Amino acid sequence: MTQPSTTLTERTALQRLFDPRSIAIVGASTDPAKRGYQAIRALQESGYAHPVYPVNPRASEIRGLEAVASVDRLPPGIDVALIAVPGAAVPRVLRECAAAGIAGAVVLANGFREIGATELEAELAAAIAESGIRVIGPNTSGIANVGSGANLVGLQNIPHGPIGVVTQSGNMLLSLVNDVRTARGPGLHAYVGLGNQSDVRYDECLAELAAQPGCGAVAVHSEGLVDGRAFLVAAARTTPEAPVVMLRGGRSAVGQRTALSHTGSVAGSDAVATAVLGQAGVELVERSDELAVVAGALATTAPVLPGRRVAVLSDGGGHATLAVDALTARGIDLAELSDETRAALRTLLGPAASVVDPVDVAGATDADPTVFARAAELMMADPAVGLILVVGLFGGYHARFDRSLEAAENDTARSLLAAQKAYGTPLVVQSCYAGDPIGNHDILRAAGVPVLSSIDHAVRITAALDRRARRRETADARSTLALPAAASPVTTQSGVLDEPTARRLLTAAGTTVGPWAYAATPKEVATAVRGFDLPCALKVVSPQVIHKSEVGGVRLDVTPENAVAQTLGIMDSVRRAVPDARIDGMIVTPMAPPGVELLVGATRDPIFGPVVAFGSGGVLVEALADVTFRAAPFTELEAHEMIRETVASRMLDGYRHLPAVDRAALARFLVGVGELVAAHPEIAELDLNPVIAAGTSIVPVDVRIVIAPEENRS
Repeated sequence: MTQPSTTLTERTALQRLFDPRSIAIVGASTDPAKRGYQAIRALQESGYAHPVYPVNPRASEIRGLEAVASVDRLPPGIDVALIAVPGAAVPRVLRECAAAGIAGAVVLANGFREIGATELEAELAAAIAESGIRVIGPNTSGIANVGSGANLVGLQNIPHGPIGVVTQSGNMLLSLVNDVRTARGPGLHAYVGLGNQSDVRYDECLAELAAQPGCGAVAVHSEGLVDGRAFLVAAARTTPEAPVVMLRGGRSAVGQRTALSHTGSVAGSDAVATAVLGQAGVELVERSDELAVVAGALATTAPVLPGRRVAVLSDGGGHATLAVDALTARGIDLAELSDETRAALRTLLGPAASVVDPVDVAGATDADPTVFARAAELMMADPAVGLILVVGLFGGYHARFDRSLEAAENDTARSLLAAQKAYGTPLVVQSCYAGDPIGNHDILRAAGVPVLSSIDHAVRITAALDRRARRRETADARSTLALPAAASPVTTQSGVLDEPTARRLLTAAGTTVGPWAYAATPKEVATAVRGFDLPCALKVVSPQVIHKSEVGGVRLDVTPENAVAQTLGIMDSVRRAVPDARIDGMIVTPMAPPGVELLVGATRDPIFGPVVAFGSGGVLVEALADVTFRAAPFTELEAHEMIRETVASRMLDGYRHLPAVDRAALARFLVGVGELVAAHPEIAELDLNPVIAAGTSIVPVDVRIVIAPEENRS
């Protein structure tokens, strides 16, 4: 029998799992209706050229392959075992495979935690932990390396191309394959169906697939990440070189709870996930039909040229208008063509054409398609143009007007590619005829140019290429998103910290909270107010009072003359509203000067770990819901991006009567908050609302920190 072609030291277990050069089928069958038979047939029909070992105690051969009676009779060092046995037998078989030196296993069986079988799931976990074997599944549709024919899914005729796919759903594979065929786009490099993620996770697949030669982009469909932070770290490491496109299912809130802070109440899981995945460079799509299309384009098409913008070249005003509207809605700026470019286009296209981006040839190419290539080349030569989006019916002139134009259109496609090579300017083409078998479109596609029938898809791709270009320009200024080593806990207690302790914690971490004092008695309050020599704000300190203003626990414009009376008034109001409240004292702060009211907070997301929130603050924070998030720790560049995403950003430059805010100072403040919560896993929530910002002064008015129970800290 032929021996496996690799040794244990040549490749890692994951490399062997994703690119196997020997496969055992445990549970191989002579029954064509069984998966153990179908798997062997799929490998043979997919052209898999490496050894395949059927394991069946009652068969001598299956489909011409010599069968092995048991796992312990397999030759040592096999890369992958496809395990097609009932769920109850899986833990035992995994241990046998590990003892035989098999690197990884693909477990098809269901009946584990997805149906509540916790004991069997625990036994499976123990087998994986004890044996060290790497496992895909259980409850998986399988895996496939399309190029090598290592097809452990069973789906035949998967189009081969540069897209690596990771999903939990076998149906998503079918959908992606059909989308690729419909769009005539790039095919698949590999597929991994993770199933229950009992061992191998999304982040590991992401790193492994992206590192494989021939994988140009990774398309991810996720219904839930086991370790969201690990995925963010893997994505941040991967996306500068290999694009990652993601479609998320199950976007309703995960683990919603009664929040003890404003931050917690606005930190819906979907909003957090959208923000932090984008922070890691993941291109998020919202429609299932976008996943393969966008991933395929990113795998084959260069980003927008650095420092340049998108130009639109159209042969119809209607398509041009729709494209520009869609680009504008996605925040894509059009290139401003130079006077020289516009003059040259006018000479080429004639008086009816529009030569201001978007450029409309206005019929100048109907009889001579080669004019289209000459127009595109003039635009590529313009230093403002970093990508050309072609919209209309390009490539279909011979079908629309005159069949004799077909040769000219083929020549035009080649000329477009030559110009693209000369100037390095990427092309995206939308054509009404993209769904037809047209030779010039095939010429473009073979060179990696996306050709699509949908304006929406073309614009979605263009936006992704533009965003990728911007990120690559700033890659060195971004966070790795790895969490630092945990600092010593700030307290052993759990629950809401009293505000004096919370303020001292922020100050010790280097985050300014402005001048303040703690006063235990009315007389001490008066002394503190006199010491500030300014009108002050008083806030009650009580473990039973979280939202102070709601129970009369706040007084403003307090002076030395009325400080005692105001303090007694607070105490009386609080005791009437919360009879059992223990009043420990008062926080005394000078009245904040006029400024922009902001929310700065942090929460510990159950999937992604510590995240910082920023947005409009004050009493309307929950009603406005103007907030965005970043996974902590993050950089000042990422803080500036965070600020720009909010409506509050519009008020920072001296809006109406408000003072201008130093954005750099605000960014540093946000970074400091992020570093604090990243280093202290015991901080479950942090809420600074409002933060009054004016000039370089960034001062929290109210400070609230929630400490997690010790068993929940991670």
